Amino acid sequence: MARTRRFEYEKSNRHRTLPLPDAGPAAVAARRLLEAGDAASRQRLGADLIALISSRTGVSVPELVVPDAQQPHQRRDGRIVYSMQGEYTRRVPSRNDPRVARGGRPIGRIRILNRTPARGNVVRATAFLNTLLHEFCHHHDAESLGLERSFHTAGFYARVRHLRDQILAGSPAAIPIIHPRRDREVRAAPRARIPAENPDMLLARLWAIIRDL
Repeated sequence: MARTRRFEYEKSNRHRTLPLPDAGPAAVAARRLLEAGDAASRQRLGADLIALISSRTGVSVPELVVPDAQQPHQRRDGRIVYSMQGEYTRRVPSRNDPRVARGGRPIGRIRILNRTPARGNVVRATAFLNTLLHEFCHHHDAESLGLERSFHTAGFYARVRHLRDQILAGSPAAIPIIHPRRDREVRAAPRARIPAENPDMLLARLWAIIRDL
């Protein structure tokens, strides 16, 4: 590994936290995002969330794009061995203002695909939220830590967890528990309602069962 990349890798690994002052509004925004399923709503509500997080962590607001398309993936022996949930890219800075890209566009760009790679189902809400926070941390690495390349170090994943945990703690009753690996939502299952049945219809069905014995 080149000296510059090693320095950035070690710097990324040293930082284990990403403080989020006043996480309550971000928790509310995250709850609204979790309730959305279509790509347009997720793009709008996700942009609201990262705008809040950006303002509270002192970085520029990245652009969020959510195509209603399947995740690019690769197969081997009929199985999916790789899929791209999201990506972060950094545009070329403007000459007049390096804080923005050419044409005044946001310097950072987050892109998250809204559908699963195999069947094209809508990505689960908690998986979408996890991906959004993951890609935001890449943006934060560039803006706050000054990293030209944001590596997936142990420190990076610690920062993602710290950010997510602060948002969850901001509104524990409103947001489902997120398993860090399996993206599992823990919720109480709604109790099924059994409709009342006409007694004559019930007797007729029982007689039909007895007759066929």
